[in-house]
Amino acid sequence: MMIQNLVGEVKGFFETVLQKEANIIGVEKQESGWLVKVETVEDSDYMRRRALNDVMALYEVTLNQNMEITGYKRVILRQRDELKQDDD
Repeated sequence: MMIQNLVGEVKGFFETVLQKEANIIGVEKQESGWLVKVETVEDSDYMRRRALNDVMALYEVTLNQNMEITGYKRVILRQRDELKQDDD
């Protein structure tokens, strides 16, 4: 149940604060809390108007032990059709 709560918290944050749909692609327990990896579509309306592929972004979101979001950062931008191999 805890991971489901984490996913709900992060998705809610992205929808209300960033106005983006969040696709959770990874959850990792860490010493100080949790690291959640999120993929979103960046500026899809802008790209569609210009007939370009969507730009995808990968975000890392950190949560403390109480499942409160303590930070987030965008770590990768890529075209939707580009394949990215995970180094982890």
